[in-house]
Amino acid sequence: MTANILSLPYELLSSILETAATCNARDIQQYTYGLDTTTNTKGQRILRGQVAPDALRWLSTDAIRCVNGQWHDWAARYALRDLYIRRWRGSERWIQSRKLDSIHGYPSKDIVYRDPYCSLRKTVDLFTHYPALASSVRRIFFDGFYGLEMCSMIFKVLHHCSELDSASLPWTTLRYGSVDDWARLLRPRANGTALSSLALLAVELKRSQITDHARQVDKMPLDSSEVDFSRLLKLKLSGSSSLMPINDDDLITISRTARLQELHITGTTAITTKGLVALGRASQNTLRVLEHSPLSDDGFKHPDASSAGDGSHLCQELIDCHHLSSLAVSLPSICDNLFSGSSIEWAGDVQIRAAGICGIGSLEPSTAAQHAFVKILSEVRSLMEARKEKGSTLNIEIFI
Repeated sequence: MTANILSLPYELLSSILETAATCNARDIQQYTYGLDTTTNTKGQRILRGQVAPDALRWLSTDAIRCVNGQWHDWAARYALRDLYIRRWRGSERWIQSRKLDSIHGYPSKDIVYRDPYCSLRKTVDLFTHYPALASSVRRIFFDGFYGLEMCSMIFKVLHHCSELDSASLPWTTLRYGSVDDWARLLRPRANGTALSSLALLAVELKRSQITDHARQVDKMPLDSSEVDFSRLLKLKLSGSSSLMPINDDDLITISRTARLQELHITGTTAITTKGLVALGRASQNTLRVLEHSPLSDDGFKHPDASSAGDGSHLCQELIDCHHLSSLAVSLPSICDNLFSGSSIEWAGDVQIRAAGICGIGSLEPSTAAQHAFVKILSEVRSLMEARKEKGSTLNIEIFI
């Protein structure tokens, strides 16, 4: 007996439709094109870039959306699962021609204006009128929106995404967002789900933007007890900025409620090991992945190279994180007995970059430094063998 495709279990139907959408994507134009008139007066058609992945998924499900309501809902969830909202960059000029193959003369001096924030404004309008579409979004990424008004619109989009799992936001949202904005983003929803992954990405702005008094606004949402990070599993802080950057005080405040499984701090200049220790200590029983890669020597400026600033020792703080399965950190110095603790239960890949050894300082050619380094290597081998005997794979790399 021939089965009707509509009577198939939803999981099987979803797999079939996803395969069809993937095949459709291969037949869709995956690149955008433009005109180049830099070499001669006649325009040439040139490759500009790839079509965004979310746009490609939307185009690949055009036919599927037209079948029936069930398939339409599936196509919306598939296409909007990952949403990338970028500020438009570039410039366009008028050129007089009816056909691309018969362009005469140079482009005019009149610039074609395009609202760089159009994509964000349209997304707000779309989700406001069709909240069911917003519920399909699982991961969302914002790029290029750093102003106060734009951050307000970002939170309008986020508030409509009732099933959101991961969000990548500009760092200014931590300054311009209100207590209610952040509380609504982080608190558990009616269905029991909550945001599990948050990335705050910083960039260096123009000097005129940094000195603009209208941008010097900090609503300090972290100071409120309503902003609770306890349901967040992954936190990523990346990039550097001179405009109200995320610093140690912010991380110390977040650590009051944070119970993270993954912590990534990369390319920063305002966050030192003091903030790293605060978050690591708060999540030492749950932390699985820890990455700390500051820019150059930034993050190493402490009165005591082996101290987090409150008397605690960085090496001991790492040992107390028993469940690490991936570790990549940059430290001012490491102890020669860092890997000798019997309580260490690390697994996976460990990368440690250090400028010296605790109690010795930088690795200037000396007998003490040589003996300390030999001891470290010996203990590393012993620890790897011990973990292997217990059925765990541990790979350790040290850069000094």
